[in-house]
Amino acid sequence: MKKILILVSFAICITLIYSCHKDSKLVPADYSFTASKNGVDWGAQGNTSSIQGDSLRLTALTATGDEQFYINIKFNGNGVYQLTGKQAAFFTAVGSLATSYKLDFTRNSSITIKSYSTQTHIISGTFELNLIKDSNNPNEYVPLQFNNGIFRVKLPD
Repeated sequence: MKKILILVSFAICITLIYSCHKDSKLVPADYSFTASKNGVDWGAQGNTSSIQGDSLRLTALTATGDEQFYINIKFNGNGVYQLTGKQAAFFTAVGSLATSYKLDFTRNSSITIKSYSTQTHIISGTFELNLIKDSNNPNEYVPLQFNNGIFRVKLPD
């Protein structure tokens, strides 16, 4: 049941984000996330949305639509935000097979907001994510690392 819910959630997120990509005014090509994912160059289109009040959800969706992640923060301006709990997750889908990753609580994950313009609403910075496969098998440990991450996205007006 959990995997079905994850797959449905993933499909909805992809649909919502991908539908925004049809209007280049909403998500220009220079709004993106790049990183080294397990040692291999990785990149995705960037987007943001507000959750409630001063909280933000930064999302990344690959051009093929088969991978995405989100990072949730309570935005307080420039600075380092340590990620805990369910503040970040990564999803991948190949055909009907969906896999999700959650934060690895044994390692640090963070996002650093380096600049934010109140005029343009563009936010940029860096990120490091250490995730593990979300599995019902306690003996299965599949790590996933995003290192040297850089992002630039537009906040909602």
